[in-house]
Amino acid sequence: MSGTDDDLAGGYAETPEWPKLPRDLDFAGDAAAVAIGPDELIYVFNRGPQRMIILRPDGTYAGGWGDAGTYARPHGVTACADGDLLLVDAGSHIVEKVHPDGERVLRLGIHGRASTAYSGEPFNQPTDAAEHPRTREIFVADGYGNSRIHRHDADGRHVLSWGEPGTGAAQLSNPHGICFLDDDHLAVCDRENYRIQIFELDGKLAGTWHWHHPCAIRRSGDLLYIAELGPPSYMHGTIPNMGCSVTIANKDGKALGRLGGRLPGVEDGRFLAPHGMAVAEDGALYVAEVNAVYLEALGKPVPPRETLPCLRRWSRT
Repeated sequence: MSGTDDDLAGGYAETPEWPKLPRDLDFAGDAAAVAIGPDELIYVFNRGPQRMIILRPDGTYAGGWGDAGTYARPHGVTACADGDLLLVDAGSHIVEKVHPDGERVLRLGIHGRASTAYSGEPFNQPTDAAEHPRTREIFVADGYGNSRIHRHDADGRHVLSWGEPGTGAAQLSNPHGICFLDDDHLAVCDRENYRIQIFELDGKLAGTWHWHHPCAIRRSGDLLYIAELGPPSYMHGTIPNMGCSVTIANKDGKALGRLGGRLPGVEDGRFLAPHGMAVAEDGALYVAEVNAVYLEALGKPVPPRETLPCLRRWSRT
């Protein structure tokens, strides 16, 4: 989105020297997703040696669990109202509901077994999940290998699915981040179609917003936060104001402000590959980036992964 009527983002400032990890822990340059539990702890689902790293708001380490044998390619995490977490592992083709200590409550899919690509059957490299605020149904974006949205009841039983590959209305090309706008509408980042599509819970299309490479979307009160990736690799880094940012919008999809530099980067105040987000009750914004894998995709040199910034905190000023 370009142009804003109210620079709401002007009320944010990046928190310096955050987080403060122990020397033997890092995100390996890819902090895929972040969520905030009712306990106000920050849960970072990442691709480092400890797949879930738990932080306090001041950035200090509070614990963690999980390894590469358990979660092959962490991709999404969402906090549920009951304090549990929804984890999406694209590499293992599963969605799990777990307690904050990692104990599994529910698993959707079979670990390590992908459905046939674009068959419409769950799951082939799912990307994100959201729990309905009232019914506790679980909605899953089955993005990289299926172009599909799946709806399950609170016990994990499949209810229905919608979507198919394509660029037309209600078709999808890598449905990525999802979130509920209200009890009746699900927003889907239709990433490779450069748009966000709004669906009713039975899959009926209710609206479409143009957005640049939308990767993640989260709601906090009446505000939406949309993370955008940059342009394709052949033009990446050469055109200003083309993604690599987080935009704050109202619930009608109207941009109110933008966080990030005019060009991509890993320096303070910039984003390279914003991939997941969480918003605290005090308005603090946490942004997880997959910077190592994104640099590899662009064919650019990757600094030592343990030194590559990929988790940022922005606070209200």
